[in-house]
Amino acid sequence: MNNQELDLKLPDKNGYYALPPGKLATLTTYYERLGPFSDAMPEWPDTIYFTRLGPNDTDAYRQLFKLVGENLLWVSRLAIEEKDLIGVLSDPEIEAYAITLKGVPVGLLEIDFKQAGNGEIVYFGLKSDATGLKIGRAMMNLVFAQAERRKINRVWLHTCHFDSSHAPRFYEKFGFRAYQLAVEIMDDPRIKGTLPKEAAPHIPLILSK
Repeated sequence: MNNQELDLKLPDKNGYYALPPGKLATLTTYYERLGPFSDAMPEWPDTIYFTRLGPNDTDAYRQLFKLVGENLLWVSRLAIEEKDLIGVLSDPEIEAYAITLKGVPVGLLEIDFKQAGNGEIVYFGLKSDATGLKIGRAMMNLVFAQAERRKINRVWLHTCHFDSSHAPRFYEKFGFRAYQLAVEIMDDPRIKGTLPKEAAPHIPLILSK
């Protein structure tokens, strides 16, 4: 695993630790699934398609990222420079896909294969009104097909309690097992204006007094 953030040490005593205004903390769970994987391409439900995004698709990528991730407080790809996003979408070891339903964007999938023998699911998400249509199952089977094509022996990801409460069971259904817990402390992107204050209403917005 290549996660520098896990090098940071939390206090070792049980208890509650106050966060300063403007900071968020989330419990993050790391999952992995070991091969072998099936190289059979998934059967996509009718009117649902996937398209790989390239370096000329930065606007489409950002729109999808915000569409899917705003209420999950996804922020990293909104904050990077255009040239850096072009670099991501130009990298042959990174696969980013737009998922559409009847021609309308509904999902985003990004897989990073840069670490030898590993595939990291960096982003995997759907609009809330596109869940329950078996799209997520097809997306995960696409991940496995690409992992097998690249001779990858491990796929991993992390999710947190800001994500859907159904996410852990979904990943476990596909053979992922939890192997690490971590606490992430981050700036609240709604305070800086990276995301609107109305985003993620299920996560309290604490402003300075």
